[in-house]
Amino acid sequence: MTTVSTEFTAPCTQDRAILAVQDLANSLQWPILELTSSRVVITGPKLQPLQIIDLPQISILLKEVSLETLVKITISTKMPSMDFGGVKRKLTGIMGQIVNGLSVRVQTRSIAINPTVSLGDGQGESESEVPAPGIDRLAQLERLQRLFESGVLTREEFDIEKHRILRQS
Repeated sequence: MTTVSTEFTAPCTQDRAILAVQDLANSLQWPILELTSSRVVITGPKLQPLQIIDLPQISILLKEVSLETLVKITISTKMPSMDFGGVKRKLTGIMGQIVNGLSVRVQTRSIAINPTVSLGDGQGESESEVPAPGIDRLAQLERLQRLFESGVLTREEFDIEKHRILRQS
């Protein structure tokens, strides 16, 4: 069995962190096996082209501390790491994808569980969390473009966020 793990603090409530995890799993088309208010278990992607068994299992534990959430992520597979660390490197790459995806969703306040629900459109946010009209709009668009070009955001996520930023006038 090969395992990698990490933990970090997300600057959001536990509810928002759960929504970010769901949104990330949906956008990557990774099946959610278990979903509770403090734990999400996901089946990860194939590590080898023809792999049909022993897919990585991703366990994400969440615990709210004040207005932040402690996120603990563990990725494991039954595949042994006998290929000079190749399996472990692939799991580490998946870990990076998860951490980056969650960070972007939390920082941009953009979580779209399905086309009809989007917390980035102001749902669940107080007036103080929404930037004043025109302030840093260009900076937000430039940052969004960089995230898209680096592959962190999909075209759909980019378009949704761009539309949201442009509507803030």
